[in-house]
Amino acid sequence: MIEKMSQYIVRNILLTDEQSSDDEKEIILFGVTRILEDVPKFIAIFLMCYLLDILKELSVVFAITISYKTFVGGAHARTNWGCFIISSIYFILPIIFAKYFNYSVYLLDILFVLVIIFSLYIIVKMAPADTEEVPIISKKKRNQLKVFGGISITVITFSIIMLIKDITYIKIILYTVFLIDLFATPLAYKLLKCKLGIEAEEFKDLY
Repeated sequence: MIEKMSQYIVRNILLTDEQSSDDEKEIILFGVTRILEDVPKFIAIFLMCYLLDILKELSVVFAITISYKTFVGGAHARTNWGCFIISSIYFILPIIFAKYFNYSVYLLDILFVLVIIFSLYIIVKMAPADTEEVPIISKKKRNQLKVFGGISITVITFSIIMLIKDITYIKIILYTVFLIDLFATPLAYKLLKCKLGIEAEEFKDLY
């Protein structure tokens, strides 16, 4: 259904010019499809968080997602329903854990150190973790994303140490960063049956 709607929008609204190349049509079609898939998903997640009264906390997860996951990347679910379920868990679980599972400041300090070290490992060894649907072939762009990922985790680290005083928000940030890192690991790609760009036959020689 979504694919048919996407094709209709591309053919009859966005690209009425017959001179458009097939590559251009394919790129625009992919973008429109993602929008049609993602908008209802995020509206549903927003409504769930509204009912749970955690919209303020949700904004923290979104901020970390934009400022960190953008550069690190990671695996994606293969189906729209799978993506909705995993996205719901991703956005809500860190908040629930942060609000309702308490432990000592000493353990939080250990968690902080472990998450930051793990993040640095992910950035150096695996980022940017692309997919075969959206491969990052340019070596220059890959290096740029890796550098930006390093800058992002540095800013996050500084913010936790110097600026953020609320323990709940610190935990939300750490849990979210940890989940982002997990999605960049080979285990996540295997579980979600997702492929890195370099694993796709058509892109192997371009990396």
